[in-house]
Amino acid sequence: MSANESSKVPIADAHSHINAVRGLSANEFAEAFRKANGWFVALVGVSPWDYGAMPPSLRDAYLKSVDIHVKTCSEMRSKGVSVACIDGFYPGDVDKLLSMGLKPSEVLNLGREVLQYELTLCRNGLLDGIGEVGRQHYKAMPLSLLVSELLMEEAIKAGSEEDCVIHLHLEDIGPDTVLLTHEVIKRLNVKPSSKIIFHHARPDMIPAASSLGYSATVFGRKEVLRAAVALKAWGFMVESDFPGVMLNGAVTPWSLAEVEVGLLRDSLATEEFLYKVNIDNIVKSYGVSPP
Repeated sequence: MSANESSKVPIADAHSHINAVRGLSANEFAEAFRKANGWFVALVGVSPWDYGAMPPSLRDAYLKSVDIHVKTCSEMRSKGVSVACIDGFYPGDVDKLLSMGLKPSEVLNLGREVLQYELTLCRNGLLDGIGEVGRQHYKAMPLSLLVSELLMEEAIKAGSEEDCVIHLHLEDIGPDTVLLTHEVIKRLNVKPSSKIIFHHARPDMIPAASSLGYSATVFGRKEVLRAAVALKAWGFMVESDFPGVMLNGAVTPWSLAEVEVGLLRDSLATEEFLYKVNIDNIVKSYGVSPP
């Protein structure tokens, strides 16, 4: 059963990566996604080493990786897919850079330089948002967590001033992740916004995020979506978190339609619900025009 046979709802992917150097090209990605009734994707950049050979200077490598991503986003748009182009400073990069021998202060300064470059691109309309930024969702060294937290706070503060989307990568302990991060955001004098997105949220985080004025994305696997739907909370979007290269077991943007159609087939969701998740919430969070 195809998406088009069961539902006319255009499908959105609220958080996916793309690696046009080592993985799928923008054309290949767009073609597969459009065949699955895809209309919108939030494309999130990958780390410099994911692209392979890069300039020896870490700063130059990061800036080049951002430029590659911006170019790929533009190519994707030219293929008829609505795109939100997002890039940040991934918390896992903080760990990797520390393991390479950099001091925490050096990683912090590098992250700040990268974020400032990305904020300039946001200001000039070349990026739509900053992300991923946030905290590790696994056991990490205290100084690594501190550096990641500082970068997240600076990204939220400066990104909100530029009206950028912010993708937060956080631990997933449930509603307390939202409630405690909300306390951080309040201390920054930043108002809650649908443009601040709790990425890869557990279903039980959705009500807390929605009630406070934030957005959330949930992983597009059958069991996760069923749990989200069971909460009867419509304030979320669906993400594939596709890594940008074809890996065994990876959820792809073009597989989301079949999973969501399954909700209809099993009478767990209505088309009205799918429109809310795939169009209304996307338009609200990303500021794009509906299909």
